[in-house]
Amino acid sequence: MPMRHLLAFILMLALTGCGAARTKAPDVRYYTLEYESPVISGETRQAVIALSRFGVAPEFNTGKLVYRDLSFGRQEYAYHQWRVTPQALVADYLRRDLQQSGLFLAVSRPGSSMTATHQLEGMIEEWMEVDEEDRWLASAGLTVTLLDLRVRSAAKQVLFQRTYRESEPAAKKNPGSVVEAMSRAMRRLSEKIIADVHAAVK
Repeated sequence: MPMRHLLAFILMLALTGCGAARTKAPDVRYYTLEYESPVISGETRQAVIALSRFGVAPEFNTGKLVYRDLSFGRQEYAYHQWRVTPQALVADYLRRDLQQSGLFLAVSRPGSSMTATHQLEGMIEEWMEVDEEDRWLASAGLTVTLLDLRVRSAAKQVLFQRTYRESEPAAKKNPGSVVEAMSRAMRRLSEKIIADVHAAVK
């Protein structure tokens, strides 16, 4: 190969390498909730609570962090994501909190062979960051339905169906701070739901 062709080839490789370095995609950051289970006083109910697989509103059925930056607008972060979808995340932490509360004989996950006396169903209505002019918020909404599986009549199985909503301001305007705020919001949601389930189960 002539020297001038060799130099041109080396230069082409060098330029290609520089271009690849400049266009390298940022690393994706994955998040989960972190909070201590709420402490709720009360006697242990003779009940086994089964959690069904939770549903989610279509606009939040994604592992990416969703945010609202203007009215009617919904955006997603490309490089900030939950480790799992919101419905799986919320159901798992609620199951953990129910179990650690000590207020029930047992709490089972979907697919368990354990015979349950009650079933808790859930629907994620909202799970997003809300960007306001002076602050960012973590906003969560969850509808739960508690069923008494010992009752044969479908109409009498429903002990309650309620929607819970919580919002928590983020310390800073960044996704990490919003996740931290969402953890606080989820803890309050969990505490209210567990207290209501405990009161309804007799």
